[in-house]
Amino acid sequence: MLIKYLLLYTCLVLTISTQAQEVYEKGKILDSIPVSGTTDESFALYIPNGFKENELSSIVFIFEPAARSVIGIRPFIPAAEKYNHILVCSNNSRNSSYDRNFGIANNLFAHIFSHFNIKEDEMYLSGFSGGSRVACAIASLSNQFAGVVACGAGFPSVPDYKPSIQKYAYVGLVGDRDMNYKEMLKNKDFLQFLKFNNTLITYKGEHSWPAPEQISQAFDWLYLQKLKKAPSKEADEIKNLYLKAYKRIEEFKARNELLRASEQYERTIKTFQDFVSLDTLMQQHQKLLATKAYKKQATSFSNVLKQEEKIANKLKSRMTSDFENPKETNFGWWEKELAKLDVLEEKGDTNTKDMVYRIKFDVFARAYSRKNTLLYEENPEQTALAEQFIKLVYPKTE
Repeated sequence: MLIKYLLLYTCLVLTISTQAQEVYEKGKILDSIPVSGTTDESFALYIPNGFKENELSSIVFIFEPAARSVIGIRPFIPAAEKYNHILVCSNNSRNSSYDRNFGIANNLFAHIFSHFNIKEDEMYLSGFSGGSRVACAIASLSNQFAGVVACGAGFPSVPDYKPSIQKYAYVGLVGDRDMNYKEMLKNKDFLQFLKFNNTLITYKGEHSWPAPEQISQAFDWLYLQKLKKAPSKEADEIKNLYLKAYKRIEEFKARNELLRASEQYERTIKTFQDFVSLDTLMQQHQKLLATKAYKKQATSFSNVLKQEEKIANKLKSRMTSDFENPKETNFGWWEKELAKLDVLEEKGDTNTKDMVYRIKFDVFARAYSRKNTLLYEENPEQTALAEQFIKLVYPKTE
């Protein structure tokens, strides 16, 4: 259903321009607009101050994993004002089945495309956590969107919902304490192997919506991808974005965050190579990679990731087994394993501390997800087990 609807978009857009658009207040989140043709679906809307009713507009569809539409829209407002994007976030799409979310998305698309004049080549998708996976699935199935901003999670497990030969640009955003951090690193390698147009922006943060600064950085990157496709006279804006990107490199180096500085070097070189000469920048990057300090940080980081893979897989396997046989759960074993993590955290460096945080939160998130799923099933033993795991990892303080 989703693919069929989006393939009709080109035909639909020809009729939209003759329809009168509704007038909405600009520069304000409007959080409960009913979706046409439904009885219980609504969305939040943000119209940038530069919006003009008689012109085609770019748009960002946002998917929030807990259907908190206002929370989903807020980080995007600075980017929306800069690039004049309409922002739309469903009040109904949440972590649930893909079919359910596709139906909600279809209804939302039908409403928006019949009420706004949208630029066919400037439609974007974004989401956080499970919403990120929904955004990627829609982009991959339809191949009708210019880009995806994937926050805090990568691709769905269904092969058809993953990128392959599609033409959209993909920006990953993830904090270094996010339990999906390693997944996003692997996704980057996967996309590089496919030669898929992508970048990954990492930052200090946990499993939550990125700050407006990171969202804006993602849309700066997407804007530059658009400029690569068509000749442009935006020389001053390109220069400003390049200087901003270079400033980030210098800031990372000043804080001795050499891995992140290298990441920023790579992104800057790849992004701006079509616009400016980068010989000096490439030489600087190679010089950084040759330093003892960088090699030491890279080795430490690699070792931590390997250690994380081993520990996380062991805990994941044990948790799966415990939920299959709740009565046989040995919490003494879990207490010992978590105590080992506490020791690692206490004695380890920053990378190790971040690793321990990710592992613990992953256990918590899996238990929390199980508990939410079990709310719709009568399985008191598994529900109690999920609650016990949650208390074990993050005991409440009085």
